[in-house]
Amino acid sequence: MSPVVLQVEYVGDLAPYPREEEALAVAGAMLKAVRCKDADELVEAATGADVIWLEWTPHLTGDVLRRLPRLGLAIRWGVGYEQIDVATATELGIAVANAPSYCTEDVAEHAMALMLAVSRQVVFRDRQGQAGLWRSGRARHQRMRGSTLGVIGLGRIGRRVAELGAAFGARVLGYDVVDMGGSVNQVGLEELLAKSDFVSIHVPLSEATRHLINAETLALFKQDAVLVNTSRGGVIDQAALVDALKRGRLRGAGLDVFEQEPLPAENPLRGLDSVILTPHEAANSPQSLADLRREVCATTVEWLNTGWAPNVVNPSVRDRLRGRQW
Repeated sequence: MSPVVLQVEYVGDLAPYPREEEALAVAGAMLKAVRCKDADELVEAATGADVIWLEWTPHLTGDVLRRLPRLGLAIRWGVGYEQIDVATATELGIAVANAPSYCTEDVAEHAMALMLAVSRQVVFRDRQGQAGLWRSGRARHQRMRGSTLGVIGLGRIGRRVAELGAAFGARVLGYDVVDMGGSVNQVGLEELLAKSDFVSIHVPLSEATRHLINAETLALFKQDAVLVNTSRGGVIDQAALVDALKRGRLRGAGLDVFEQEPLPAENPLRGLDSVILTPHEAANSPQSLADLRREVCATTVEWLNTGWAPNVVNPSVRDRLRGRQW
C-alpha cells in the first residue's frame, strides 16, 4: 500500500499540485486534497492518511489526533503551528513539522512597510487625497533614522527586521525569552517598551505570549510609539489596543494579523485613521510561495524516505515514533 499525503485546504488557493504530486510519486506516495468544514469531516477524510498537510483549519486538536491512528507526520503550511496540538501529537508518536524559513524576507519587509506607512502617514494622506483633500490637518510624521526600534522575538524574522531597522539608521533593541546573542542589544520587555519609538512583534502564539501586549504593557509604551504586528493576532489584546489608540496613547498601529480572522466588519479597529490593516498576507509573494511548496514537499519526502526530517518541531518524539503502516 502506498503512503497517503492529505492536503487539507483552507480556501484552495494553493491548488493545483502538479509539482507536489510528482515529487511524492518519486517517493512512492500519493496526494489527496480535501476541504473540511469541521473536525468530523477532517477525521473522516484523514482516516487513511500517513501525512497531513494543514493550511489553517480545521485544527488538529488532541481529539482529532487521537482519532487518527495511522497518522505519522503533520505539517503546517507556514512558520506558526499553533493549529496543531503538539503535546498530544508527541504523546501519540506523531511528528509535527513546519516551514520555518520560507517567508523570512517577505514578513520582515512587510513589517517595515507597515512601520514606514504609519510613520510617514502614507495611508492617511492617501485617504485624504482620494477624497479630494490637500494637507488637511497636521500629519504626525516620525523619522526612523535616530529613533529606537524595539523587536519582540528574535527568530529569523525578528533578526531580519532588526537588520533592516539598523539600515534605516534606527537604534535597535531586542527582547526574547532566549538569549540570542549576535548584534542585537537584548533588554527586558519593560525597558524595550519604555524606550522604543517603534515596536515590531515576531513571536509565535502560545499560552506564554497570548495577550503579551495588553492594557498593562501598553501603559509602558513610550508616548506616541508605533506598534506593528505581523506574527499572530492573539499576541495583542485588541480591545486594549483600540482603547490606547482612541486615547492617543500610541501614534498608530500597523496590523497584518487579528484575534479573529477574517476581521469582522464591525470590529472597532476599522475606521481608525491611526491604524493600517492588511489581511494576513505579510508572508505572501510568488517567491515565498515557491519556497513554501519546496520546503513542505522536501520535508515530507525526506520523512517518507528516512523516517525523519530536520523541520520536526517536537524532536523528543523521535524515540516513540509510530511504526510505518505502508
